[in-house]
Amino acid sequence: MFSRKRVIIFSGLILLTFLTLLFPPQTQGEDSRILFDSKGELLRVWLNKNEQYKFPKSEKISEKYKAAVLYFEDKRFYGHFGIDPIAVIRAIKQNVQAGRIESGASTITMQVARLKNPGKRTFFAKLREAHAALRMELWKSKDEIFAEYSSIVPMGGNIVGIETACWRFFGHGSEEITWAQAALLALLPNRPSALNLEKERELLLERRNNLLKSLAKAGYIGTEILNSALEEPLPKMNTNWRFKTPHYAESVSSLFQDQTILHGTIDGKVQERLERIAKNYGQKIREHSDVNISVLITETQTGKIRGYLGSLEYYDSLSKGMIDGVRAHRSTGSILKPFLYALAIERGPYTPESLIEDVPIWFRGFSPQNADKSHSGILPLKEALTRSLNIPAVKILSDYGVEDFHFWLKNAGLNGLFRTPEEYGLSLILGGGEASLQELVPLYSMLMNNGKRTELRWIEDSVSQKNEQLLQEVTAYHIREILTSVKRPDFEQYHLQFNNQIPVAWKTGTSYGSRDAWAIGVNEQWTIGVWVGNFKGGSVANLSGSSAAAPLLFSLFNNLSDNKKELWKKPLYSNYESIEICRLSGYKATNICPRKRNVALPINRMQNQTCSCHKEIIISKIYGFEVCSLCWNAEDTLHIVEEHYSPAVRSVLRKTGREPKAETLHNPHCSAKKEDVQFSIVYPENGARLFLPGSDALSNMGFVAIAAHKQRDAELQWFLNGAFLGSTKDEHKMAVTVGSGEYRIGVQDSLGIYLEAKFRVRAK
Repeated sequence: MFSRKRVIIFSGLILLTFLTLLFPPQTQGEDSRILFDSKGELLRVWLNKNEQYKFPKSEKISEKYKAAVLYFEDKRFYGHFGIDPIAVIRAIKQNVQAGRIESGASTITMQVARLKNPGKRTFFAKLREAHAALRMELWKSKDEIFAEYSSIVPMGGNIVGIETACWRFFGHGSEEITWAQAALLALLPNRPSALNLEKERELLLERRNNLLKSLAKAGYIGTEILNSALEEPLPKMNTNWRFKTPHYAESVSSLFQDQTILHGTIDGKVQERLERIAKNYGQKIREHSDVNISVLITETQTGKIRGYLGSLEYYDSLSKGMIDGVRAHRSTGSILKPFLYALAIERGPYTPESLIEDVPIWFRGFSPQNADKSHSGILPLKEALTRSLNIPAVKILSDYGVEDFHFWLKNAGLNGLFRTPEEYGLSLILGGGEASLQELVPLYSMLMNNGKRTELRWIEDSVSQKNEQLLQEVTAYHIREILTSVKRPDFEQYHLQFNNQIPVAWKTGTSYGSRDAWAIGVNEQWTIGVWVGNFKGGSVANLSGSSAAAPLLFSLFNNLSDNKKELWKKPLYSNYESIEICRLSGYKATNICPRKRNVALPINRMQNQTCSCHKEIIISKIYGFEVCSLCWNAEDTLHIVEEHYSPAVRSVLRKTGREPKAETLHNPHCSAKKEDVQFSIVYPENGARLFLPGSDALSNMGFVAIAAHKQRDAELQWFLNGAFLGSTKDEHKMAVTVGSGEYRIGVQDSLGIYLEAKFRVRAK
């Protein structure tokens, strides 16, 4: 007879058991983060918090796998309630006969309970598993229980779950497995620490084949399928499970930390071609220099990343291959020039045809130089851009304003500009700032997307951000036409290699000291950015965008672009105005400009400028001099229009043999003082501050002063603080020796016209 105390305890246990059955079991386990490419191929699996690879649970389970597991582990799975009484009786009988525990009578449901709460295998642990199994059977369907088993079953080492095992061992998902693979996966959890693909392979193969034969005998497999399955070898085990596109995977992981399953935008075929072409090209250029390569390929219209190469070899520690060159900020060189020229056209007064001076120039001690150290004198804006000349670019930036350009770049997504506009100064357009391929490629896509910046798309299901209109449509059209139609002489060899049926708007850039080489191009299908350089930050001999990055850019466009498609838009732009410009100067035409044309320009331009290259003058028919009302004979006059250029431009053109027809001189006997001077002081400019090494009170250093005259045979006299220095003809350069202090340099021509520039010298 039970005592009252025992009855209360027993009743309490029954009540506790009943209450626990009322609450659904909690799902446990930490899933790995997984990244697929755009076609569903696996790119990366990350370890979970338990240092395991574990795919999330899938409700779609292979019927082959289910048949193999249930036949091997739990034939009456769909008939019992979590505990199989027949299996329990059989296990008791076997254990009694053997004198030890040989069978635990665990069902699939009980195995799920044990895997979720692992511990020592004791009698009380078995009771706990049985209780948990009852709870699961009460709250979940059989298919849900089996799906959970499939997701947490150990497959050897740190591989957990059938889906993980399929990708690890076979390279595809569980829906594609064969009968041989299904049988293998059913066996692996039986003794995962010993009976796995790295140990006892012969024994594992034997047991797999025995299970296949049993499945055939039970009617699951036909004879033909059985014979084929028995011939299938076990998968090979690689010592390292290395994944694809490591740099891209790391970027996606950091950008989308709250998502477990990521469907990336990478196109496997594009990525394979990119890696093959870049590797072959890298082997060639590495024969001459220690460089690395980074490439970003996007769809122009969508911004989806289809190819991503952070470095040539991720595991190359000597070349710092783990650095992601796509996201790294590097000196931009000339790669930002198209956008400065675009903004200059939008604000005015520039047009694509505007003439820009390319002569020696100084900006408060800063003297930009073209890459080849030469000068062109004067040339159209579009040619200055395609030739990537530095002096015109600096002049345009000076006119546009460093602060305004800096603000536009920041707004356009260049987050590497950490310094203030004043700290960058005019060198900003020559590579003084830094940017990354991930920031620059969307800007070049913008040229094809009518001035709208298309954000990069890293994963397929990401929500597109608002694409900001950074340039007017007509401006984007002009810049892409300039970067497409006008070929640079040093690029001619690459154009010959490139399929001319696939037009590309493109630009190169080289940073100071030959540390970074850029080439970025865009057509309607692709936008491709290439960077070549040294992750160690050192200079690379003879490195340039045209020689190092452009060949790879063209190889990729040739390989990826569809020749059958019409890959260039016809001019489509709205909100523009048609302006009549002078064909010579490229500025708004006046009534004296002999040749004119209409050009579409952005609306609401803040600045406009009329042509200054044509000047109407009155000359004497007899003497040929320009005359005015103070010196003319009215019956001897003739009105003409002639071209007008600055002395500095004429001086440069004279050296290259391209000097225009000499301008008509004003009557030397005229009493009028003409405002139009025939010469100018090029250097030093008025108000300049010169910093010369060694210039102090005790030691003097020199510099070369430069002037330019419109007349070829003009003679100039030079003065320093009123003291005569000497005279020059043809090339007007004068050596000047000075110490620290303030000075005046004066120049006078044969007509008595005198110019003067004040400057200050400070020691460095």
